[in-house]
Amino acid sequence: MNLDRNLLVKKACSGDAEAFGELYEIYANDLYRYACYILRSRRQAQDAVQDAVCAAFSQIGSLRSPEAFKAWLFKILSNVCNKHIAELVRERNTLSLDEGYIKLPGAPETEVETTCDMKEAFDCLDAQERQIVLLSAVEGYTSREVSLILGIPAGTVRSKLSRALKKMRNELMQ
Repeated sequence: MNLDRNLLVKKACSGDAEAFGELYEIYANDLYRYACYILRSRRQAQDAVQDAVCAAFSQIGSLRSPEAFKAWLFKILSNVCNKHIAELVRERNTLSLDEGYIKLPGAPETEVETTCDMKEAFDCLDAQERQIVLLSAVEGYTSREVSLILGIPAGTVRSKLSRALKKMRNELMQ
């Protein structure tokens, strides 16, 4: 499977738009889920993913290693999300935290209470802690990979992840 993805990445790097489209299809749900949690708005998440994918497509030739494609793509999305947040702050727009929970594609309605509890626990984290938890616990990146995506030391990632999970655990216990 990874061999197929690496081949797609190599084709995309050499200008094959169809291969890039196939890669997008593979990672679209993960990208959208990540942006949704960071930006807390479906519309903003869609915009951020679109901006990130366009940027990735235009910069694909700069990718050095096909194995790093997913981390590279998430790094671009992370930067785009940070820009969107900065714009919102600059424009003095605020995201509504009272929109209720964000229903992820495929999540059954019977999980609404659990989802709301998790959203409340997730909301107690700051923006960087949310990114670290999403990349580590949800997307499965190692602390080294998260450190490359966010541009912070791996040790900092591990300690912030530990503190963030403890905060969430305490919030859920209340």
